[in-house]
Amino acid sequence: MLKKANRINKTRELQKVYRTGLTMHTPALVIKFVAAPKIRTAFVVSKKISKLAVERNRVKRVLREQMRLALPRLVTGDYMLVAKPKAAEYKNKELVEQLKYSLTKNRVLKG
Repeated sequence: MLKKANRINKTRELQKVYRTGLTMHTPALVIKFVAAPKIRTAFVVSKKISKLAVERNRVKRVLREQMRLALPRLVTGDYMLVAKPKAAEYKNKELVEQLKYSLTKNRVLKG
């Protein structure tokens, strides 16, 4: 679980990240990034992903844990991870690989 200080909670802040953020795409994810003084994240997994809450929660759990582990190596800023409908089809390991690839490719993950 991410600490409260590392979460984006307010709708206004989420909208700012969505509108002004640098966008990174993978087949299963869209990652929005806006430079900010500290690292904060938000996860969006809608019912378009799966009608089953179990599947949506699995996707969120995997993404949340990987972001928690990557916190020390991330560039400071606000991150919004939006799952695409294909995300439910991917296994946990494949989701992790896509997230890491996108973050390193766009130079927001150090090392």
